[in-house]
Amino acid sequence: MQWTKNDVSIYTAEKEYVDTAFIPLVPFDPTSDRTMEKEAFQNEVNQVFGQLLEKEFKGRIMLSPVYHYLTGRQEEETERLNQWVEAFKQQPFEHVFLFTFDPKWKKWEQQLTGQLIWIPGLSSGNLQSTETRSFLKEQVSQVSDLIQAYW
Repeated sequence: MQWTKNDVSIYTAEKEYVDTAFIPLVPFDPTSDRTMEKEAFQNEVNQVFGQLLEKEFKGRIMLSPVYHYLTGRQEEETERLNQWVEAFKQQPFEHVFLFTFDPKWKKWEQQLTGQLIWIPGLSSGNLQSTETRSFLKEQVSQVSDLIQAYW
């Protein structure tokens, strides 16, 4: 299920079957021309990945709106992100996964109340290319297995 009016209304009626929330984490730095393109691409890849994962588990997971944060501010964002996780757990979502291509979150993983999933990602490319689509499908397959291990 996605964060849309239609899916949320279905969720509220069927919430006992939807026990997992998936929160995409995406960095951005609007002050740096050097990183904006890379981070914009990372955002696009993250969106496609989230949609593919949601499609695989339709009716079992809720894909959250993207959690954007300023690049390199993980320490400052940890408390705010944990507030997001706690709000989802009150719904109640039994499992809350945080997904990112940003390896800097690994340093803060122990302070997070959600389960961090970090995947080395693509820093550039074409979302329409066969290679990128193949990479994303393989990553979704591996993350799907990981999520199922928590169920």
